[in-house]
Amino acid sequence: MKKIIYGLLLLILGSHWSSWAAARLPVLQELVIDSAVLGEKRDLVIYLPWGYQNSQHRYPVLYLTDGDIQGPHTAGTVDYLSKFEQMPPMIVVGIVNPPETRVRDLTLTPSDKQNPNQLENADRFLAFVENEVIPFVKQQYRTLDYQVLSGTSHGGQFAINALVKRPGLFHGVIAISPSLYWNKDQLLGLSEPALKNHRLQGRLYVSIANEEPTMTEPYQRFVDLFARYPSDELVVASKIFSNETHNSTVLQGQYAGLKYLFSEWPIPEGEPKALADLQAKFASRSKLLKTDLMIPEDKANGYAGWLQYLNRQDDALALLKWNRENYPQSLNAHTALIKAYLHFKMAEDAKAALKDALKTINALSTEQKAQLEALFT
Repeated sequence: MKKIIYGLLLLILGSHWSSWAAARLPVLQELVIDSAVLGEKRDLVIYLPWGYQNSQHRYPVLYLTDGDIQGPHTAGTVDYLSKFEQMPPMIVVGIVNPPETRVRDLTLTPSDKQNPNQLENADRFLAFVENEVIPFVKQQYRTLDYQVLSGTSHGGQFAINALVKRPGLFHGVIAISPSLYWNKDQLLGLSEPALKNHRLQGRLYVSIANEEPTMTEPYQRFVDLFARYPSDELVVASKIFSNETHNSTVLQGQYAGLKYLFSEWPIPEGEPKALADLQAKFASRSKLLKTDLMIPEDKANGYAGWLQYLNRQDDALALLKWNRENYPQSLNAHTALIKAYLHFKMAEDAKAALKDALKTINALSTEQKAQLEALFT
């Protein structure tokens, strides 16, 4: 039984697996942006998903504070999860916060010291992200409008402040061990009226490790606010990593946060999917990212092979015919349909499918033509 299941998994994932084995890692680019908002130059570390340079696809974007530190493992997590279809591939934009400006960049100015006529500290850095970094990334790269912000410690404080101050700017926010104690729990005081008035929207994932009460107590009060002021516009998940420390929790927090933000993305495992199932899943994905996503050819062929193995003739043929119609220049799509007709002893349909392939596929080579005709011998 284990060999059969393993074989079916290879059938479904086969072409994807082989492409992964030979795949390159995400492409790293280091850029500098001359910020008018900050009055200084700032470094960006960009990770482009594998395949970006050889496609015309557009991608959602994950913006990340402390990009020089958190960028490499976050890009690796995105790469891993996307290859196993737990989330979409993403462009990761790591914004570098050097030690000499980090506190200034990411933390709030005390309420009694704020200048009503000038943005300061985290609010000014948020303006930099919104008005300079995001437009720069959109201009330089093929992006979708779907955006995520992630930060840890002071970066987590910054991420929650962005959620409160600019609701809707980011569709998802990840805040790992946020320093909510800052300025005598100032951010809690800002969050409560925003939650009470249902101003917040999107998805928020917050987590904390086994830390000092200075960190854990305001964190728990923050989480309690969501139970007190539930909203249909904001969906929240929280997690305590009791076996981790403030410094070691980031890897798990980022992984869990991304899985939560895209919890509806995976195709459920353990059972074959018919055409309607896959269409519903890709319609859901399209709605989330606000772009049209079509079932990939290899995935349609893979699930059709599974259905064929289970002798679900109508479902297998429906999926394969859809695949041929949507990928008419694919030799694999035509071949899989012909093989299925022969498997189900539908010789006349197989011959008609061969005729269609010979007529439809442009620049069919002599060798490819021979491969198609050899299916009948």
